[in-house]
Amino acid sequence: MEPVDLFYSYAHEDEKLRDELDGHLALLRRKGVIRPWHDRGIVPGQEWDKAIDEQLAMADLILLLVSMDFLNSDYIWGKELATAIERARRGDASVIPVLLRAVDLEDAPFAHLQGLPTDLRPVTSWPNRDEAWTDVAKGIRRAVEAIRQRWASAPPPAPPPAAPPEAPSVPRASGFGTAVASVPLPEEPVRTLEMARPAPRMAATRDARTDALLERTIAAFANELALAARIKGVQGIGSGEAEGLAEALIDMPAQKRVLWVDDRPENNRHELAALAKLQVEVVNVRSTGEAIACLDADEEGFDLILSDWDRAEPAATASSAGLELLRMLAARPRRPPVIFYHAEFDPSRRAARRECLLRAGAFGEAVRPGELLALIRSAFASD
Repeated sequence: MEPVDLFYSYAHEDEKLRDELDGHLALLRRKGVIRPWHDRGIVPGQEWDKAIDEQLAMADLILLLVSMDFLNSDYIWGKELATAIERARRGDASVIPVLLRAVDLEDAPFAHLQGLPTDLRPVTSWPNRDEAWTDVAKGIRRAVEAIRQRWASAPPPAPPPAAPPEAPSVPRASGFGTAVASVPLPEEPVRTLEMARPAPRMAATRDARTDALLERTIAAFANELALAARIKGVQGIGSGEAEGLAEALIDMPAQKRVLWVDDRPENNRHELAALAKLQVEVVNVRSTGEAIACLDADEEGFDLILSDWDRAEPAATASSAGLELLRMLAARPRRPPVIFYHAEFDPSRRAARRECLLRAGAFGEAVRPGELLALIRSAFASD
């Protein structure tokens, strides 16, 4: 299936934030799910306003990167925003506001559209911006899936009328797959694959840019693991191993969700940041009771549970809060794999702890960040 064409509408004052989002969406681009475009993709010699008009008219998904600078831009307000809202009204494009900075949206023409991040909490207000972008990317992923589902369920385009006998027959390209392609709006051309695909030179440019974004993402992931190891006073892993871990997690077929149970989540901030770099969503809770309540209430489900060993909570029948969590999970009909991330470095005591938790049904245990990420990769692969 063709990638979803994505258009960034943004103020140039927010270019750094757009680049951050583009980096997080590089994983979707790598999988061939989206084909992003913004005005920095205009090549020398192109008419910039014509290029923007064409890409905006062709986009399946339009992101409005909202800030005060965005709202104060005459060009955005009079051109890009007007076209985006009209296309959303007609139903031939999905439009998502992404709130970058705090701003009053009460009278905005897109105020009726569902925006991101969750609860419209401005991206720049999150303590960990990678977590904000992970939340935004998750919403974009869902929008892309909805668009592709519409393509899959849309009826095929009507066959073209027969050409007059004296005219040469010209093959017609199949429709792009959107509902609007099969039932064209008045005075609008039917969108074809030829219209959707970029020219070969532009495709090569985008591939190179995707590689650069992914390299930057993997480097940032490796750096977070190195910082985590340094803080814990343990040996880190090599750059090659970190790159292999990152690529394996990036290439997982679906976005993964982790429930992390730890009464001191700040101790894991770099491990959390490393996962966020790769679009792994982590939900933090501080106690066994919160973890069980979260599992019961969450509709999406989790692919993995991470837990510490001891927490400041009473253990009912087990020798540690972590084992109590395992005991409670064992009574459930289905549960994700459980990995323990603890701080018992003494070889003999660690071996005894490992035997205890494996016997209780855990997937594994780790004390070093590199070990943890390797176990997470194995747990995801075992789904």
